[in-house]
Amino acid sequence: MNPRDLRLRDLRRLVGGLWTDARCDAIAPAVLDAAVAVDAKSCDRAVLSAYLRHFPSDHPAFERLRAAASLTAQRRDWPWRARGERWRLWDRDAGPATIAAALLASDDPAAVLREAGLDGDLAQGEFVAEAVETACDQAGAAKGTRAVELGQRLIALFQRLVVADLDAELVDALMTPWTSVRPDKDYMAPLSGFLTARFGDPRFEGTQWARVEADMLALRRGSDPRRLTNLLRGWLTEATVRAFFNIVRTTTDRKDQWDAREAFWLAYMDSGAITEAWFAFGRRAELLAGRLAKEDNVRFARVSGGADPSHSALILSIGDLRIAEWSHNGSCRFWPHPHASHADSRLSRVKAPMLYQDNYDGTLLRTTFGPKGFEFMSHTSGWQAKAANIIFRHTGHRHPRWGGH
Repeated sequence: MNPRDLRLRDLRRLVGGLWTDARCDAIAPAVLDAAVAVDAKSCDRAVLSAYLRHFPSDHPAFERLRAAASLTAQRRDWPWRARGERWRLWDRDAGPATIAAALLASDDPAAVLREAGLDGDLAQGEFVAEAVETACDQAGAAKGTRAVELGQRLIALFQRLVVADLDAELVDALMTPWTSVRPDKDYMAPLSGFLTARFGDPRFEGTQWARVEADMLALRRGSDPRRLTNLLRGWLTEATVRAFFNIVRTTTDRKDQWDAREAFWLAYMDSGAITEAWFAFGRRAELLAGRLAKEDNVRFARVSGGADPSHSALILSIGDLRIAEWSHNGSCRFWPHPHASHADSRLSRVKAPMLYQDNYDGTLLRTTFGPKGFEFMSHTSGWQAKAANIIFRHTGHRHPRWGGH
């Protein structure tokens, strides 16, 4: 078959469709030559569309396609001539990089694509995908305030444009700048909120995150996907702990008593000792403070039975120790080895509470009976030192102020 013998309609169709079929690789140069030689505006448009839609940079005829697109764009007095020059569209590397920089600099990324002629169907094309991936690379390499600025732009970009198949690049770009430094809370909170809204909470919705981690590993960019996910999980745990104290503060009439507990547990939080946390409201506490939990963008559970309906419980992990801390005058409980199974059926019924449940039986959270090593204590004078000693014996973590032995 000689492509020059094809009808114009068939030639256009072949120009647009051959890039995804390996059987057509050998004829691609001849098809492009025929499309350029016919010198028809509709065929020129097909060449440009093939370049921008498929952007087949690994194809053996990519350079021929790029050169054909550059030639056909410039030989007519139409918008593609100016667009190509301004946005460097026909440059393999500079084109996507130019679009990427503009997307990250704009409050309206859709307007950038319209200006470059990359709206409509082309917005879902591979050239735009390459530009967005380049934007991810630029954001992921940034540091400090620049990382915050580009991270915010990248979040807006993914919120306003339909971007497919770049989830791994997005997570890598947003989280990598913070592996060795900590963002301030004004950025951490919206970043965490965006990622959990898009992929779910990694603490209890692991399937989506497992897929993203596998895709990040395939990128081979040197970052540890699990480390990035754990970093986000740690931020969410911290938000849960801080939200619990903020909320309980509004429901207790003993703020002086609560100040001491807040200071005690937040010291563990700030030292990195608390690895997981979840909290639950009694029925009346939820009515009083549930709105604040929504404002803090944190999820929570409910406590039913066996507890005062105005009380709340914080359930957390430090090392291999599960702890339930109660608001008001409730005692604190400590379960060692929370994942252990027990042959004794009585112990099985009072084993450590699981995290991230929707409902808890208050009777079990307030038990005074448990497996070997289980302890509970009231918040009488000197409780901080006693709690610190219990935690140190089981985990080796010393309290920053109260130590432990």
